[in-house]
Amino acid sequence: MNIIISNAYCYLNKGDAGIIRAMVQEFKKEYPDSNIKVISLYKDLDQGKYGDCEVIDCLITPYQGKSRLMKTIRNVFLFCLIYLLNVLGVPFNSTSKDIKNADIVVSCGGGYLKARNLAQFLGDFMYHYVQFTTALQFRKKLVIYAQTVGTFGNAFVKSRIKNLLKKSSLVLPREPISYNYLCDFIPDAKNYFHTSDIAFLLEKKEVNVDIPFQQKLKIGITMRTWNFPGEADRAGLLENYKLAVINTIKHISANYNASIYIMPQVIGPGPDNDLLISREVYQEFLNIDSVHLVDDDLSPEELKYVYSKMDLFIGTRMHSNIFALSELVPCVAISYDLKTDGIMQAVGLGDYVLDIKGIQERELIQKVDRAIHSLDSMKEILALSVPKIKDKSRLNNVLLNQLIKGQLPKIVG
Repeated sequence: MNIIISNAYCYLNKGDAGIIRAMVQEFKKEYPDSNIKVISLYKDLDQGKYGDCEVIDCLITPYQGKSRLMKTIRNVFLFCLIYLLNVLGVPFNSTSKDIKNADIVVSCGGGYLKARNLAQFLGDFMYHYVQFTTALQFRKKLVIYAQTVGTFGNAFVKSRIKNLLKKSSLVLPREPISYNYLCDFIPDAKNYFHTSDIAFLLEKKEVNVDIPFQQKLKIGITMRTWNFPGEADRAGLLENYKLAVINTIKHISANYNASIYIMPQVIGPGPDNDLLISREVYQEFLNIDSVHLVDDDLSPEELKYVYSKMDLFIGTRMHSNIFALSELVPCVAISYDLKTDGIMQAVGLGDYVLDIKGIQERELIQKVDRAIHSLDSMKEILALSVPKIKDKSRLNNVLLNQLIKGQLPKIVG
C-alpha cells in the first residue's frame, strides 16, 4: 500500500515532528509492509527523521524573499500552473507522480487549516492548499487527519475551504472547538468525526544527555517568539509576555523549593526558534542553581520523556503541553491559538489557560500558584480524561482503516 502523508512542516519543530513520527509509528503497526512517503516543506532537513518512511519534496517550495506581495504572486502562479498540469495529466514534479500513484493521501495533523483573510489564503496557506487540491484532482481518498480547523475569513476563502472539506473522504477535528466550528461551518456534512491529536500516542524514549532531575518540585517551561499577527504593538506584547514568564519564574524560585527547566521545543527553521527567547530568559537566572536550560537537540520522543519527569508544566508550545498531558503531567497553558484552548478543555483543564495577548504577570502567577497547590486533583482529572483522549487519538486510525477497507467510516466501540 502506498500512503502519502502530506503537509509536513519541519523536523526542527519537534511538536510537528512528533505528529509525523506518531502517524508513521501507528500506520506501520497496522500496515507493516506499506510504502509511506512524507511531503515536507524542508526535505533535506527532514530526510531520515520521521521513522520508516521516505521524505519527498513539496509541490511549492518555501519562498526565500522578504516581499509578501511577491510571495503571494509567485505562490498563486505556481498553484495555477500545477492545477493546469494536473488537468492535462502532465506531472509537475516527482511528488505529483507520487500523489498520483498513492492509494490514499493523509494530511498530517496540525493547526494549519485556517486562513483568516484572502492574503493568508493566497500566501502561506497555498503551500498546503496545493497538496490538498492535487490529491483531489487525482481522485485520491483524502483524509484531513487530526486537525484544528478554522477560522476562515472572506467569502471566496470560505467557498474554497467548504469545497475542499466536502470532497475529502474524512475530516477529523482533533478537539471540541474545531468540531463545533465544523458543525456550524458545514452543518450538512457527514464526513467529519471528533478525534484527538495523534501526538498523545507518541511513545517516549529515555534521553542519553545529562539533565539534572532533582528530588524536589520540578516545573518545565516552553516559550516562543510569537509575532502577534494583526496587532499594532507587536514588540510591546512580546516584551510583556516575556516579562510575565520571567517574573513568574522569580516568584516560583522565591516561594517554592522547586527546580525549573526552560526547554526550547522548536529550533528552526528561520526565526521561529525557541532557542532565542529561551536563552534570553535564562540569562536572567545564571546565578540561580535551581533554574536550568535544556537546549539539547532532542527527538520528540526524548522531549516527551523529559516532560514526563516534571510535576507541573507551563507551556506556550501546544505540543509541549500535549507531550506532558499524555504523561499525566498537569499544565498551565499560554494560548496563542484556539487549538490550545480546545486541547485544554478536552482534558478537563480549561481553567488553566491564559491568552498570550496581553498576558498579565499577576494572572499567570495566580494560575501557577493554584496549580502547584492543586497538583493531586489535577492529576486525578488527567487520570480520568487522558485515557479517553488517547482512545479518541486511536479513533483517527480506526476510521482511516475503515476507509482503506472500503467501508463507510463509522464510530465504533
